[in-house]
Amino acid sequence: MLLVLLDSAGPRQRYIVRHLLERMLGWPVRFAADLEAYRTHNGPKLHYGEPLVDDDGHVVVPAIELEALKPGMALPPPTLCDGLPVLHGDDPFADSFTLLSLMDELGNVERDAHGRIPSSALHVVRHQVSELALVDRWALRLADRLRARYPDLPAPVRNFRHVLTVDVDNGFRYLGRPLLRQAGAFIRDLLRLRPSDAWERVEVLLGRKRDPFDRYNELAALATTASLHRVIAFLLMRGGAANDHAVPHETRFHQRVHAIRGAVEIGLHPSYHSSELPSITTAERDDLQAITGEMIQLSRQHFLRWRLPDTLRGLAAAGFTEDHSLGFSDRVGFRAGTCTPFPYYDLERDEETGLMLWPFVCMDSALHDRMGVGADGALAHIRPLIDEVRGVGGTFVSTWHDRFLSDRGPWKGWWQVMQRTIEAARP
Repeated sequence: MLLVLLDSAGPRQRYIVRHLLERMLGWPVRFAADLEAYRTHNGPKLHYGEPLVDDDGHVVVPAIELEALKPGMALPPPTLCDGLPVLHGDDPFADSFTLLSLMDELGNVERDAHGRIPSSALHVVRHQVSELALVDRWALRLADRLRARYPDLPAPVRNFRHVLTVDVDNGFRYLGRPLLRQAGAFIRDLLRLRPSDAWERVEVLLGRKRDPFDRYNELAALATTASLHRVIAFLLMRGGAANDHAVPHETRFHQRVHAIRGAVEIGLHPSYHSSELPSITTAERDDLQAITGEMIQLSRQHFLRWRLPDTLRGLAAAGFTEDHSLGFSDRVGFRAGTCTPFPYYDLERDEETGLMLWPFVCMDSALHDRMGVGADGALAHIRPLIDEVRGVGGTFVSTWHDRFLSDRGPWKGWWQVMQRTIEAARP
């Protein structure tokens, strides 16, 4: 147990101290009731605040005023402290709270064509530190200081692990689509001189060939891979719109979902406009629960469209326990500077919520569609991220899509990229 004295014992201080010391390092924390209790404690202890007269030899983290950190404020550029970029000098708690509270996101007004904050507008990208797990590094450096003073403190409990996630945006490529749409697509393939696509469509519809997006059995098999900590499939439940392409949820789709249920964790992929209308998310979750027969508590926003604080508040209020939307749509890296799941802290209400945010580090569509990286060059971008996460004993979350895993057409070779990623990320 580690006793912590807080000069300012507000919700922000308690949140970030508990996260770094308990969740990230595995050390139970107790907050000192008063100065006398701190002074007379003989075990490991830490003072977060202004140094006391008798702090000599104890571990003191000089604190800045966390309440002064506001959305929209200009964040300081990183400076080097013993070779590691920091924001607020020698205050790992303030630095970590700055990134994990998402204040840079909350105060940002820039938007792209899909209403998302462009990555180029984010502090970690502008200052070229987005490929470092900064929060994890800050926590581990603090652990080194504490263990140097208190050798009996156990080593931090950190275990590298790989969580593989798949966004099922379509369900099927051909099966389950309305007949009129099938006929129009068949003619369009012929007019665009793509006879192989037209013939493949016919073969699938006649039952002579498997739908190329039907990789459900393979996903279920992945869940038995010893090196994977979790496999999660996020299912889109809405179709027939410009940015929502899910097949109608008829019997065949139900069967394929049930084929993976129990092997793969199932989450909701709330549709394109759900970030603006929370009732959409609730209705879509009800539809998915009716298919699976189980509670759905995991979520990742389609197109990574989310609005702070409304989307995350809505998910928490609806009983979701995890959201996996925190990552880049156009690059790889650590959007919140961490590879450790953390509770969403509602900055406007100044309270910790029960919604855990699981940041992902790389996504196939970001590499292929936005960075212009082919299947043969993808591992050169993914391996350094694996090494960074492994180096801090963190959670490597990779994100894939059903169209890429079809291993056909423009996505040829990406199933092999996923397999090589699994191999490279073995514990």
